Amino acid sequence: MEPAMEPQEPGGLLQVRGVEADDFLKVERHGMEPIPESDRHGSARELALVWAGAMANYLSLLTGALAIGAPLVLGLSQGQLGLLDSAIAIIIGAVLAAALHGLTSATGARTGTPQMVFARAVFGHRGAYLGALLTWLMAVGWFAVDCVIGGWALVQLASLAGLPRTPQMALIAITLVLILSVIVAIYGHQTVHVFEKYGAIVFMAFCLLLFVVLFPRINWGLPTTVRGPARLAAIVTGGGFIYALIASWIPFASDYSRYLPTRTRAGGIAWWAGLGIGLPTALLGILGVALATINPANPDLLSVISGAAPRWLLVPFLLFVVLGEIWANYFDVYTAGLVALAMDIPLKRWWSALLCGLVGAVGVFWIGLFSHFSFSEAQTYSELVNRFLNVYIDFLLLTYLWVPAWAAVLLIDFFVLRRGRYVAAELTRGPAGRYWYRGGLAWRAVLAWLIGFAVTIPFIGSATLPWLSQPWQGPLAHLLGGMDLSGIVGAVVSALLYLLLSLPARRRQAAPDPQSAASESAAGSQP
Repeated sequence: MEPAMEPQEPGGLLQVRGVEADDFLKVERHGMEPIPESDRHGSARELALVWAGAMANYLSLLTGALAIGAPLVLGLSQGQLGLLDSAIAIIIGAVLAAALHGLTSATGARTGTPQMVFARAVFGHRGAYLGALLTWLMAVGWFAVDCVIGGWALVQLASLAGLPRTPQMALIAITLVLILSVIVAIYGHQTVHVFEKYGAIVFMAFCLLLFVVLFPRINWGLPTTVRGPARLAAIVTGGGFIYALIASWIPFASDYSRYLPTRTRAGGIAWWAGLGIGLPTALLGILGVALATINPANPDLLSVISGAAPRWLLVPFLLFVVLGEIWANYFDVYTAGLVALAMDIPLKRWWSALLCGLVGAVGVFWIGLFSHFSFSEAQTYSELVNRFLNVYIDFLLLTYLWVPAWAAVLLIDFFVLRRGRYVAAELTRGPAGRYWYRGGLAWRAVLAWLIGFAVTIPFIGSATLPWLSQPWQGPLAHLLGGMDLSGIVGAVVSALLYLLLSLPARRRQAAPDPQSAASESAAGSQP
């Protein structure tokens, strides 16, 4: 890739205003088309606070706290990971996933397009549809999760005012968070950036204060009670929770780097985006474990915090948890809207975002009332929380199965095969464009991804299937003591396979005509 410098802008890292087409508290004008250079703004450093804001919420605390119970996810009847082992698991998972996320973010500034539109250059126009559909479903799923978490915080606040903690009260609270989240769905890129940047700072300040106040009650000596292979498998599973949390954002990555000027260094984007999403997730995850040690027998971390923190701190903290989940839904619904456009659904971005928010709301109530997880059957609030945590763990471990393999193919194409050379205008030209390939499919990339995805299935550590009374475990994961290596295996297999499949085509492209070769390289023809 050509040398590039880090652009600097006069507003600083915490500036609020964007450009006319993408300003704070205004409906964004751009959809899936490449962002023109005149509307590009910001610097790579801003991505750190944007992604920190996305992860600076209660969900990171909760997901980290799940590491303590990783032995139970493996199917053991009892056992826990201690504070130190949980922290090691969280750090490893965060580093691996943040590296993938940061590298994927680098594709945004190069073409100025959303992630799933850029994917057309790698998988073909139609070949990108499957990844877009899975991303849309994942975004809607995260929307539902964030609404439930926000509803929990409202229930805890209501209980401080003397209202009962019941499943019915929880559904009312979730509905309120849903309504607020859908209302904000129509706003765009700059609005997301502003709320995430400032929200990250405030939430991290709350967490630091919470840590200081509750420091004497943390059980720093909480031990690991499993040994040998089971301990290693539990560490991998605990790290897998955080890995999955971060990796699930990878298909959204360039949606928030596409407004950066084209000359922005890919290395700078990768570093700041990776640091922004990885560091706060790891810190908050470890804090979640530390707070959970106050009462490790209670899986509801919010209840543990509510029972231990003084009211002067608890009330503003819970309020900010609610706000944090609502602005996290900015990301979910904003990207879902862009993904729908990438699937050639003819709607304006903000209409598409609004529709996705409404579909997410329907999904929340379907899961809560009619699915086999049915929250409505819970007799107590604690039972409702346990039901949701089981759903959430399955969501974490299953939704990221396809992402690492998909990202590996995309990164091999961007950094190794084409080295960032793409023609952005061709990404939205359909059958007339360079990236239509054969029938809309780049078969080498699609095949490498799907084979890598298929290879992950035997490595799944645990999955709840409606037709089975017990969680299902892949045969190879069983041989490894329940260790879930699915995401890592899928990424390695897809990357290597895509390289091997592309070698013959690369040799054929080494034609004696230098003008032809240069033309193919610049156009980004399928390797």
